[in-house]
Amino acid sequence: MTIAPPADYLTRFTVLHTHDLDESRQVMGALWGKHEVEIIGRVPFETTVNHVEIGQAGLTFVRCPTPLRVRCTLGGGRCTVFLPEEGRSLHRINAESAVAAPGSAVILVPGQDVQMDSEAVRLLALDFPAARVEQALMARRLPRAGFEQWARRRDLTSPAGAALLSLTRWAAREADPPGAPLTGGTTAEHLDQTLFSLFLDSLAEPFPPADAPGPLLGRMRLGDLDGWIHANLQQPLSVDALAMRVGVSSRAVQLAFRHYHQCTPMAFVRRARLNGVRQELLARGDAATVTEIAMKFGFFHMGHFSGAYRRAFGEPPSETVRRLRRRPAPVASRPGG
Repeated sequence: MTIAPPADYLTRFTVLHTHDLDESRQVMGALWGKHEVEIIGRVPFETTVNHVEIGQAGLTFVRCPTPLRVRCTLGGGRCTVFLPEEGRSLHRINAESAVAAPGSAVILVPGQDVQMDSEAVRLLALDFPAARVEQALMARRLPRAGFEQWARRRDLTSPAGAALLSLTRWAAREADPPGAPLTGGTTAEHLDQTLFSLFLDSLAEPFPPADAPGPLLGRMRLGDLDGWIHANLQQPLSVDALAMRVGVSSRAVQLAFRHYHQCTPMAFVRRARLNGVRQELLARGDAATVTEIAMKFGFFHMGHFSGAYRRAFGEPPSETVRRLRRRPAPVASRPGG
């Protein structure tokens, strides 16, 4: 029995599909900056590059069955993490080596001189603004000096790495159908924030929590932050965003929530958002669209959302809506009745 090759991701968002090496040099050179590419061996050249923007994040799929040698100087002001699905590539970055392969990611930052020798590959890549990454490193009290060295290789089999890879694959699949809501509006912003948070988690994973988190977050300021969270449940929220809101480290926010609320910051946000969804379902009654409301509150994975809603309220969201539809309409009183 013939096994079908894996399907491409992001097929609605094709940037390049060509057998012409000169066309590839021109298009990819515009994306990567200074760019050279040559074929290794005798396999006829072919490449496909699909790309979509999700909030501030760029999500790219590359399929290239031709072994290549690529040289470039990275520009564009963005950090890129390569998440290989198949094949290996050896990256020589500023004269140091790193291998991207299934289970092992490589991160590139602007200004690096890179030579990449690749086998036939299928890969996903995420990119984020470098300035955004630097700001988040400060919030998490991670070292900014030497970032391009210590962050170069990431383990995709670790809990944080596996979570990042899993959500990236899911986003690449779910963004493809026509009419998918993941590439625009608040849903894209929520997804972007979650991808970025998982990327930061993968960066922070090798570092033990700082013993001294810096300025602490007391009960009164935490109460103010709680109120701000409830007023902004439909906005993209993360531990890093909360930390920047109150001017403390991400570690200080985590400690405060564990001490005063006995939960993590994002568990607090998730519980508040579930309550927000339920309140809106009850308010809108049979006019409610569960998926629309859930996505507005940042729940873009409907299976996970439905399970969390059931655990919180003892029934799936669809049953909440059905129960409201079964409720008899109020009878208008007659004059003088």
